[in-house]
Amino acid sequence: MSYDEMREEYDRTLENFPDDLPFPEDVDTHPPLESQIVTDPSTTELYERGSGLVQAYLYWECAWMVQVLDAGGVGEQAEEALDVLESEAALDSEFRRLYYEDPGRMWELEVLGGARKGDLRSMRDFAVGCHVDSR
Repeated sequence: MSYDEMREEYDRTLENFPDDLPFPEDVDTHPPLESQIVTDPSTTELYERGSGLVQAYLYWECAWMVQVLDAGGVGEQAEEALDVLESEAALDSEFRRLYYEDPGRMWELEVLGGARKGDLRSMRDFAVGCHVDSR
């Protein structure tokens, strides 16, 4: 699929999320703009179907993780973000069903459960790959 098709898939996925991003103004800068991607101009098929969905979900998840981490895992901001990340809609998303294998429920038990108990180590490990700025 082309960049434009991937971007449409990305935007459509974000529109259908049960909860908005904590800072929606950043949506236009992720995924990278087409001009920031080095490609062979003769290539029109750059992305696999599902790429937009995966990028949107990971960006959404990262944005909420940053909310938890910025708050040090405590307070209203962290609680709200954890509620969103632990929601049934998030844990049973299309991304998780199709693209994320976690038979031991590490994400739910260690990352989110650990953060609920004040242990942010696993969440920090996951957030290393995030491209979301702190607020």
